[in-house]
Amino acid sequence: MEITVLCPFELDSGLLSKTVSIGQGAPVRVLVPSRDAAAAVDYGAKYIHTVDDLGPDETAIAACLEEFIRKTDSKILLAPATVQMRGILPQLAYRLRAGLTADCTELALENGKLLQVRPAFGSSLMATILTKSPIQMATVRPGCFPAVKQPCSDPVIVKERFSSPHERVTCQGYRPFEDQLPLHQAEIMIAGGLGVGSKAGFEKLHRLATLLGGTVAASRSAVDAGFAPYSCQVGMTGTCVSPQIYLAFGISGAVQHLAGISGSKTIIAINSDPKAPIFDYADYGIVGDWETVVHKLLEELS
Repeated sequence: MEITVLCPFELDSGLLSKTVSIGQGAPVRVLVPSRDAAAAVDYGAKYIHTVDDLGPDETAIAACLEEFIRKTDSKILLAPATVQMRGILPQLAYRLRAGLTADCTELALENGKLLQVRPAFGSSLMATILTKSPIQMATVRPGCFPAVKQPCSDPVIVKERFSSPHERVTCQGYRPFEDQLPLHQAEIMIAGGLGVGSKAGFEKLHRLATLLGGTVAASRSAVDAGFAPYSCQVGMTGTCVSPQIYLAFGISGAVQHLAGISGSKTIIAINSDPKAPIFDYADYGIVGDWETVVHKLLEELS
């Protein structure tokens, strides 16, 4: 069964890779900005539809996406759970009279039905959800799936032009607030937990991240303690990540945090507690004081 991935603002290569893998050879259709067409081919899309300048009005964008879905007759729709798409997809689901599962962390296809897995009951368990409507829809947390190149040999690229519905919103200005690479894009991640102990401790992690060309992350307990902002939070209640290297300092390894870093290629844990759960999950572990390890790394890298 054909699956359509909606990424009208920026391609989520991890989501596209996962879609191709669960599609079992069925063609995958994707909607992306023109600049991402080549990347969509690299990550396995058969039909690449390009679009630019949709504007800031989420209601108008939902109308354009409805037009696209009606034309392609897509029955399974996936999109990244970004801030923009979280606002647009519920409106699109209403227009299509379709069931929508938000913030999925795993996907599978079984007998034409999309199995949508997401945390439930305060992230204490994982629920598998099936949609009963003819059109099945889900948003997926960015960073849940690693990006794997699997180029399509005979792609079809189509430039889309939508009718212009009346817009009720105008953009007066835009300024990103991140002072580092977004978590879902980071290849090297320096993460701190409650064991780091303070904001001053996180400043040392920032210095290490700068030298390594990485991004600083934090566990929920560290964010709740005020050591780091929510934008740094990794886990089921934050951002799911899949870096090449995940360095975890003072993180015990709660189930929700481990689920959020499951896509990491290599996990290195540093914790003074030899019984910390994260050691059962890590590829490499160091039992010791996190600060001592950071100082040695800073000396070596400097």
